[in-house]
Amino acid sequence: MKFETSRTPSTTPADGKLFTDRERKKLLFMTLLFAVVSGSMIWGWMTSGGKAPEDEPRRRRESEPQTAIATPTFRRDELAALTKDGTREERADLETAALALALEDARLYTWDHFAPMNGAELAAPLAAELAANPAAARARVLRLRGRLSEFVSYPESGTLPAHYRAVLTLDDGGRAFVAFQSCVDYEFGNDDYVHLDGLFVKTLGREVAGSWLEAPLVVGPRAQVSYPALGKVTSLARSDWGEDFGRYDEVSTNEREEYWRVVSYARDVDPTSIEWDKARVLDAAAMAELSEDPASFLAVPLRIPPCRIQDIWTQRQRENPARVASLTEGWIGANVWLRTPNPVIQFTTLLPDPGYKIGSEVTARGFFVRMNQYEAVGGTRKAPVFVLTALEPYELPKESVFSTVLYIVGGTFAAIVGLFWYLLRRDRAKAAELDAELARRRRARRTGATAKPGTSA
Repeated sequence: MKFETSRTPSTTPADGKLFTDRERKKLLFMTLLFAVVSGSMIWGWMTSGGKAPEDEPRRRRESEPQTAIATPTFRRDELAALTKDGTREERADLETAALALALEDARLYTWDHFAPMNGAELAAPLAAELAANPAAARARVLRLRGRLSEFVSYPESGTLPAHYRAVLTLDDGGRAFVAFQSCVDYEFGNDDYVHLDGLFVKTLGREVAGSWLEAPLVVGPRAQVSYPALGKVTSLARSDWGEDFGRYDEVSTNEREEYWRVVSYARDVDPTSIEWDKARVLDAAAMAELSEDPASFLAVPLRIPPCRIQDIWTQRQRENPARVASLTEGWIGANVWLRTPNPVIQFTTLLPDPGYKIGSEVTARGFFVRMNQYEAVGGTRKAPVFVLTALEPYELPKESVFSTVLYIVGGTFAAIVGLFWYLLRRDRAKAAELDAELARRRRARRTGATAKPGTSA
């Protein structure tokens, strides 16, 4: 009987390639699976902007500005027919009918009409222009700020309602005659500084303080408290707050000249003149110091760390020496302040509306103004008030979940492929060694059988 030696099947592909058909199919399937998973992760990461989904609702609380406002129609033609100011004698005469008509029309006018009606600030040059050609400017809307003198109260008389008349000295030294029906805040008198919007009626002449004065007559509905303009503010010092900083805790912020000086400084200062990169960051330690000694932080540039807007709105401002019509105001909080006495700060800024909403992540820089009391859960607390010169969006670090998983999957796949490749090469080398060893043994057996003497049966 003849026996054949069994052979171990070779693990080497028949065509001499590294992988068998089955192995190549498995490798192709793994590659496609990895491409699909990683592509899905990359797409989700890119479409989400690398950020966590926005919490809802996020909103901006504000009074929406009026885009259109109904403006009153003044009776210019009737006013022109009732007034004469071509000669000195005509300018010395104040026509009662014209004054009554102007007072009646002026009652339709409000603060919001100034811009839509192309109002102009009255100054000495404009007063001279009006005096040169008064007929062309009848019922023109004018805004005046200045100090009262020659103040007289007139009772109702026939068709003429009760009203006040005075001479107003403007900031630049120009003067104007004014007439108005009511006073906002309180009754005014000589030397009070007021703001008045009204209609130009005529050039009026009067004997004032022993000399002849010719100036525009402006008739308005009401006068309100105002303040001399601060002008351009390009410097800020601790001395601007005076010696007793603590007393300001009892005074409303927007009624203090120091507050408006900081607002003006934030508007007028050259940004390159302040080394903001060297300014102190208002971290937890700085906030604790601010709570203990707020006066030491006056006029000091401070950088606000990444924080979140908790409330924001646009607020129209009352009369102020900075001549600011509106401010963006709000509250911001930061995680680093949670364990400090002041977990939030109140802010105002003159920056154009940046479109931020409640929940927006920002960084900021500005100046501390004072401490402000507010009602919170558990009682009254204090918050620092800041005037900001910058309020910028803060890009949160991109969420690392997608990228981390992607890196892990990619690294694992690369490791598996490398290991698979290594094992296949090692198995192929061992299989070749085994085949060579078996061939060597077969040759050895055949050689030994041939060398041994034959035997006969």
